Amino acid sequence: MAKKTSLPKNKKVAKGSEAAKKPIRRRRRRGNQEYSGVTPLLIMLITGLAFFKVELAMLVGAGMLPTFVMAFTVSGEHKSAKLQCVAFANLTGVLFKFNTVLSQPHLISDILFDPINILVMWGAAVLGHALIYLGPWVAAFFLQAVAQDKLKKLNAQKQGLVELWGHEVLGDKEEQQQQQQAPQSMR
Repeated sequence: MAKKTSLPKNKKVAKGSEAAKKPIRRRRRRGNQEYSGVTPLLIMLITGLAFFKVELAMLVGAGMLPTFVMAFTVSGEHKSAKLQCVAFANLTGVLFKFNTVLSQPHLISDILFDPINILVMWGAAVLGHALIYLGPWVAAFFLQAVAQDKLKKLNAQKQGLVELWGHEVLGDKEEQQQQQQAPQSMR
């Protein structure tokens, strides 16, 4: 005996219609997926430098390695902003040896294999990561300090108005009723 499929009672389905067939699974597009233009920009930069001087492309390629790793591994919200922060910080670390390689290209192997130079270039990327993670905390601290300062000023202005015009300025109905009842109870 064949199993009957249950269909809603109010809908009539003819044989061979689409409702009787299995639903087609469609691929869903990923919503809110950010695209970062930093990675193609860096690849074009390295390619352009390779046409000009191969040594400069080697320096930028080796120095910007933390940025390339982050470009392929970063996830979450604000992907492009995080990548830009690290990329620009990393680029500042690479630029300090740029002039040396430009004027003396035969020193590229000495520069790339010197641990201090690699530490400076990759350390600049670490500073970019520190900006990503510590920046919101520092901004929140300053915004909270500014808000509390503004609140103190508003309370001082409020107190000045109360001293000048009395408690009626506040508009608290409960206080006004209490003040009105106090003189009536004295009678």
